[in-house]
Amino acid sequence: MNEVNADTCYNLSYFKDLMKEYRKIDDNIMLKLNTTDTHSKEACANFFVELADAYQKREYAIDKCLKILDAELEKKHKALEDDPFDKDLKNQMFVDESKRRMINNEFTVEDIVRERSLTVFKNKCRIFHISKEFEEFINKRR
Repeated sequence: MNEVNADTCYNLSYFKDLMKEYRKIDDNIMLKLNTTDTHSKEACANFFVELADAYQKREYAIDKCLKILDAELEKKHKALEDDPFDKDLKNQMFVDESKRRMINNEFTVEDIVRERSLTVFKNKCRIFHISKEFEEFINKRR
């Protein structure tokens, strides 16, 4: 999680690559579960820990980038109050606002990925029950 910094957030290609890396477990969930003893509560629990860790890393990355971009936009809004005709600053703000929207859209992608992964997990690892706290964490934005 220490990979996320301002450079990560301002370079959308890198940010998307980071999210793709964090989503590998979801992309390969069927393969991983097919090689996991899904009749073992312990094996399912271990896999679930990996899945939950990936969720938390992704949420952390999105949240941190939004906070970084919001702080920068706030500074630029204040600077714009001093010089409302600064076209370069307006252009920079437009670019930053666009990046912020794109990063914020990752929450929608995240909801879809989580729903699909959890459906597969629950169908394969029926012996394992997800805690109420984690269900609340997953559903907090819906």
